[in-house]
Amino acid sequence: MQRMHILLLVVVGLLVGTFVIALGSGGGSIYVGLLTAVLGLDPAAATATALVTTLPSLVLGTWGYYEKKHMDFHKGNRMLISALPSVIICSIVSFWIPKDAYGYILASILFFVGGVILYKAFHKKKNKKTAKGDGTQGGAPKKMWEVVTIYTVFGILGGIMAGIGGMSGGEPIFAGLLLLGDGVFETISTSSWVVICMGILGASVHLIGGHVDWRAAIPLTIGATCGALVAPHVARFITKGGRAKWLEGALGLALIGMGIKDIV
Repeated sequence: MQRMHILLLVVVGLLVGTFVIALGSGGGSIYVGLLTAVLGLDPAAATATALVTTLPSLVLGTWGYYEKKHMDFHKGNRMLISALPSVIICSIVSFWIPKDAYGYILASILFFVGGVILYKAFHKKKNKKTAKGDGTQGGAPKKMWEVVTIYTVFGILGGIMAGIGGMSGGEPIFAGLLLLGDGVFETISTSSWVVICMGILGASVHLIGGHVDWRAAIPLTIGATCGALVAPHVARFITKGGRAKWLEGALGLALIGMGIKDIV
């Protein structure tokens, strides 16, 4: 591997570790795109490498959120009930999925999740009067079947993204927690817990399969781990005041843009 490629991987890892983990995600989608476009890895190898790369930085980032006491383990664990089986199944079958199908599967999920996040941001003003004193948003689902559906659907989507796409799966988890009424910083904190659990499971399956490209994984991991040390502080800053609304809108548009890129 050329020295410029190694430097590029370290720099990208640093940026992703800082800003993407600050959003409660792992940056796997960025890693997969870089590994396939720049280094020419096939999608299966890029997926495995991305999952392994995100783990150390996710552990550090999650610990930082845990120390700030905004992590809701009850909601996170309920999301994991549907997410973890999905990660196992999708990690195993990912090796047999045609390359052309990867983009369409992931694009469909990104379009849906991006739309949900934009919808939530757009309707936040209507829910402002019913916001709770603990910082969570009003308009959360009241009926049990609605709550169960959100946990199930968004947990499965997160597992698919982690198992098939090499992504953290944090985007659907983030959207689901927003629909459940959490504030933005609380959503980021809780989704980081779900993401680290999915990441450990998905990476373990791919490690057993031996598809990880360690030449790319090591420099990416070094950069991402350094970035993860400051990610919780960045997250606290960007979710204060009115910035949270713009953050949601920007994230929703970014996910839709990523979906378009996957199928173009």
